[in-house]
Amino acid sequence: MRFPLTDPSPVSKRVPPVCKSERVLVVCDLDGTLVDQVAAAQAWAAEFVEDWKLPDAAAESIALRLRERRPKGSLFQDIAEDWSLRVTGEDIAAAYRRRMPELVRCADADREALRRLRAAGWSLGIATNGTVANQEGKIRATGLASLVDAWVISEEVGVRKPDPEIFRILARRMGHPLEGWMVGDSLEHDVAGGAAAGLRTIWIAAGDRPLMKSYRPTLMARSTAEAADLILAPSTS
Repeated sequence: MRFPLTDPSPVSKRVPPVCKSERVLVVCDLDGTLVDQVAAAQAWAAEFVEDWKLPDAAAESIALRLRERRPKGSLFQDIAEDWSLRVTGEDIAAAYRRRMPELVRCADADREALRRLRAAGWSLGIATNGTVANQEGKIRATGLASLVDAWVISEEVGVRKPDPEIFRILARRMGHPLEGWMVGDSLEHDVAGGAAAGLRTIWIAAGDRPLMKSYRPTLMARSTAEAADLILAPSTS
């Protein structure tokens, strides 16, 4: 289900300054925003194909399926059945979740961006869909745990983005009002969800993905580092 924003105006390149009292939270998505999930999924797919002696072409197909924005359980079962593997989808999923925290990377520029935001007085949080073992493993393995103030994971709290409740839970966990920015690469989960929670939004529009008319991020950026530049710019902060 999509959650289009009610504001019909086009994406703004300049927004009114945020008053000092609103300079509270910057909430970031994890996969595709703070960590390179695509590269990690490609690496995992290549390892999986090698381990199971599958055709080389299967790696690209599996990597593409891993990019689908849906719970992974049925996806792994499909992989097991498509290749007649003597293993369950649950077994593949467990192996995937153990390995992914070791494969994901956070760019140095994005790490530095988080430090700059903190130095400017913003409190930082992560809101991510997924399992606790997998997502928290990524946060800790990449060193993000020391760069943010708190995080919330959908499995832990029983609610997923774009439901605005997940952002409210994070704000309560951090002891702050829910005011500030949501930064993420998903129009449906991050932009629509953040806006529904009352946050300004920055869409990480990496690559050539089009902006669908039903979504209206406040601003657009190509990376978390660029998003931080926008938040810290005099016109927005």
